Amino acid sequence: MKILHITPSSNGYEEVELLANRINRKNSLALILKNGQECMTGGHLINDTPDIRAVLDSMPGDKQYDFVTMFKCDPFAKSYAEE
Repeated sequence: MKILHITPSSNGYEEVELLANRINRKNSLALILKNGQECMTGGHLINDTPDIRAVLDSMPGDKQYDFVTMFKCDPFAKSYAEE
């Protein structure tokens, strides 16, 4: 599932693939595919819609993380990457 991903250090959103909402039962970080590599992240996962992109694109990248932090975002792929 294609989503938007943002962290305090990303300077704005980036497009990634959400592989699993949690790595496994012991590791609650999400698993994403970023630039062809699987990565764990605790960053914000945002559904990719034209309206959300328009809002984020209307502000500087360094302000997007603080803005997104005001909202709770829970896109869902599957519960665990590993059982």
